[in-house]
Amino acid sequence: MKQKLFFLLLATMLSAITKAQGISPESYNIRHSDSCWYVTMNYRIAQMPKNDELILITQICCPDTCINDTTRRFQGKKYAKRYVKEYGELPPLTPWGYNSFTMIIPEDMVSDTLIGVTYSEYTTPDGTTGALDTTEIILPIPAQLSCHPVHSRPTLSDIYAQSHPYVKNMSSYTALDGETTHIPTNPINHVYFTMNGQHLDPAYQHNAATIDSLVAAISTLMGDKNAQVQSIQIVGYTSPDRGDEIVPKLGYKRAVALRDKLQHRCNLPDSILEVADGGKHWHSIYSRLASMKSADSDSLASRLINEPNAKKRLASLRSYNNGKQYKQICNDSSHIYRGACCTRIYYHNLGDSSTHHLNSVVAELSSNPHPDYESLLAKLKEYKDDPRALNLIGVIEHRLHRRSAAAAAFRKAALMGDEQAAANIGILGLSMD
Repeated sequence: MKQKLFFLLLATMLSAITKAQGISPESYNIRHSDSCWYVTMNYRIAQMPKNDELILITQICCPDTCINDTTRRFQGKKYAKRYVKEYGELPPLTPWGYNSFTMIIPEDMVSDTLIGVTYSEYTTPDGTTGALDTTEIILPIPAQLSCHPVHSRPTLSDIYAQSHPYVKNMSSYTALDGETTHIPTNPINHVYFTMNGQHLDPAYQHNAATIDSLVAAISTLMGDKNAQVQSIQIVGYTSPDRGDEIVPKLGYKRAVALRDKLQHRCNLPDSILEVADGGKHWHSIYSRLASMKSADSDSLASRLINEPNAKKRLASLRSYNNGKQYKQICNDSSHIYRGACCTRIYYHNLGDSSTHHLNSVVAELSSNPHPDYESLLAKLKEYKDDPRALNLIGVIEHRLHRRSAAAAAFRKAALMGDEQAAANIGILGLSMD
């Protein structure tokens, strides 16, 4: 008889413990606003037997702040009360029916995963039992924000080249050929010489202003710490007049005269200067024939363009139509054919160390499922004024669920012209305000 009573009492206690351990949230809801997460845990508790009492304490913690499972079994109630004291209050749960309790969690306190902890204390006339039940709460997956490798920012030389057609990136470099190299028509490239002259006189025509402009351009490019001048190509020309032909290699000597002037003014090394003899200034001759607007001029231009031999081309010019067009060319502003020009200034962009470092962060975010976000943020602080870095900061802050900080970084980067940041603002549905 006593043995039966013992087993009945034991069954009752086991039943009570089972009930106490079985209380966990059936569902939870999550929303975010005002830099906080609102996590609502929903419980359904059956009505307890008469004279029995149920106490529930609900709280939320991050995995790294929760005590381990073994400790929970012995310190569950103590830990729960400690957490409530620091982060919230006891929820007003009833021991039966439906209950819900919302906890407000500042976004800088959470990681990707939260743990919902429910401490249950079940009291019976025969004793008190307690248990802890945990529920893993997964925060919404962050949106797939734009986080592609960044490109090098335009250098001062890149920007300068946009408005100066004779300035080119080294990627488009071509060897100097006076016969075939396209000569920019901008007068800033040309200095002029007198008939048979090989001495560069700044007072002749507009030479002084042209030289000053070329010196200013070269100085600007050489002052770009993110780029380096690689080559300056100079071509010298002679006019179709027979007078220029009495001086051997006159076109080359005129190119050298401009080279020496620029080298002296800009302190240029010999290694970056290329000089060539362009012969007759055929580019200007073709332009002059086109401006005559006559059938004879068009026919002559076509004949000259299709003649590969320079000597035969010159003979054809002088003899065509009894030399009518040739005389016009020689008489009208003949100084424009006797000159030297800075054909091209080539530059090379130096390595952009910031781009390399930022792309290392992009690679880490792309390849590592659990990157050290705080370490990456510390690395990006060095480039806090770079819009590309600000976009990456926004991506990391968003992954850490710090929405306000992410929005601020994206807005600042977008205002500075970063396209990825502007795209991320659109993805998140943010405004620029």
